[in-house]
Amino acid sequence: MSSLKQFALAKDLVQDRVSRIRKTGIIVLHNVSFSLAATSLLFLIAFWLNNSISLSWFFLSMSVAFTLIPFLARKGYEKMSKLLLLAYVDIGILILSSVFGKEMFIQAFYIPASGLAILIFDHKNTNLRNIGIGFSVGCYLVLDYVIFDQIVLSAGEGAFLKWSILGAAFVTTWMTFNKFSDTKELAERQTEELLKETRELNKKLIQKKEQLEEKVDELKEAKAKVEEGSKAKSEFLTTMSHEIRTPMNAIIGMTNLLVKDNPREDQLEQLEILDFSAKTLLSLINDVLDFSKIESGKIEFEEVPFKLEDVLNSVIESFRFTASKKDVRLYIDMKDDLPDVLIGDPNRLTQIINNLVSNAVKFTEEGSVGVIVQLMEDKEPYQIKFSVCDTGIGISEEKKSEIFKSFTQERSDTSRVFGGTGLGLTISKKLVELQGGEIYLESKKGKGSTFFVEIPFDANPDENAQTTSFNQFSLPDSLNGATVMVVEDNAINQKVMMRFLDKWNIEAVVVGDGEEAVETLKEQYVNLILMDLQMPVMDGYEATRKIRKMSDKKKSSVPIVALTAAALKEVKEQVFASGMNDYLTKPFNPPELQKKLEFYILDKQ
Repeated sequence: MSSLKQFALAKDLVQDRVSRIRKTGIIVLHNVSFSLAATSLLFLIAFWLNNSISLSWFFLSMSVAFTLIPFLARKGYEKMSKLLLLAYVDIGILILSSVFGKEMFIQAFYIPASGLAILIFDHKNTNLRNIGIGFSVGCYLVLDYVIFDQIVLSAGEGAFLKWSILGAAFVTTWMTFNKFSDTKELAERQTEELLKETRELNKKLIQKKEQLEEKVDELKEAKAKVEEGSKAKSEFLTTMSHEIRTPMNAIIGMTNLLVKDNPREDQLEQLEILDFSAKTLLSLINDVLDFSKIESGKIEFEEVPFKLEDVLNSVIESFRFTASKKDVRLYIDMKDDLPDVLIGDPNRLTQIINNLVSNAVKFTEEGSVGVIVQLMEDKEPYQIKFSVCDTGIGISEEKKSEIFKSFTQERSDTSRVFGGTGLGLTISKKLVELQGGEIYLESKKGKGSTFFVEIPFDANPDENAQTTSFNQFSLPDSLNGATVMVVEDNAINQKVMMRFLDKWNIEAVVVGDGEEAVETLKEQYVNLILMDLQMPVMDGYEATRKIRKMSDKKKSSVPIVALTAAALKEVKEQVFASGMNDYLTKPFNPPELQKKLEFYILDKQ
């Protein structure tokens, strides 16, 4: 940047002398000099016609002098030029007054001559201004008290005065041309130096340009590596999500089935522990994946109607068993003025409240944990305030500002004693802020904490509108006899899905890969296909594309719901791009599966 500035300054040097001419004194000097040069030419012509040769030569020299004075000023000799101008003006007035006599009052022009000295010299050159004024006054005194009253020149004395004046004019001309020659050489040297400096600056600019191009190439390579790393990271997360969620789907699915098989009291307790542990592990997996998605800016939010009471009840009920073992009371306090149905992302709200309640239950050994919900603004968008209160260990003042940072917990041994990754609050804060809300806390060490979450929601005035359900777990009789194809290569997940569908009196057709699914559909029509994505022989994407190209319109338009273990944005985009209707994330929630089956089998028909 400094080289560019030097180059710009070097270019400005070329116009430096032009800027000098624009100064007020120089402008006056130019205007007056050229005007007086023209006036001297007029006197030259007049005296030449009157055969006054000596005066003609004098005004010729005056005209040349007035013409050369501006050029002298342009070469940097401003003060000398201004003094010469004043001197020639005063001498000219002196000569004209002597020729035409006292009666013509030409001597009165010494007054504007004094004003000219004031115009061309600014306040910084007061001494030169005074000299100019004094010279005009001196000439006036000489003219008025000496020449007019006392001096009578003989012919010889007149000739002497004439040649003296001519000699002075020639000396002035010689000085002007001599100075012009000197300044010309100086200007040439400065031009050469300027050109040399410009060439050097051009070389530096070329070097800088080459360096900049190298940096651009390096940045392009770095960008390509970052994109490659991001792609590899995304592929890794997709693979790990699939590999971890697949067995988790079997664990949670089997646990749900066993809970619904009327187990004994002692078995129920064990199943609840198994269910809680599985969901805790799933929560950790979700935290890592969500943290990665938030970092890369790929988080998404739904805009669907849901019942706030159902969301809160589902969260509280999931911690009921753990809280009861510690004799910790769980409660919900919903104010009466809250809308029944909100529009937003119920899954993200569940995740936020779940993280806060999970921490509250985890760090509370006695007392209570509660969720208080109140309406802050009674107009759309409704500002809903959630307060998650506990009577647990609390948070120290110095840790309050750091508690929302990644991998941060209240004490260094918190993870070992209570468990957790330290990502829950970080993710919750990001999710709240991305929805236009805020999260903050109040806490006292040893007396508990209260986390406040404020999020704007729109409200659905139709209380009977279809909402996302969190508590339903029974299918209507009208689904009896429906046929669903399960495309899944994992034998355990096949059994889990078959158990669910069999329990709901739905006929299941199970195949192990995409190619088998396409061949089976050619022979047999089904009401819906649950399609796994990553399978041998033919994956779910390719199988879906082949199904959509079938000539049988009824079979080619069969609803296809993806069974995906990767809850990433890229995967969802590929799901819809391949022609699938919807997706279900493993491990699936039975009420969510119910909702998909009802919608695509009953509502679509």
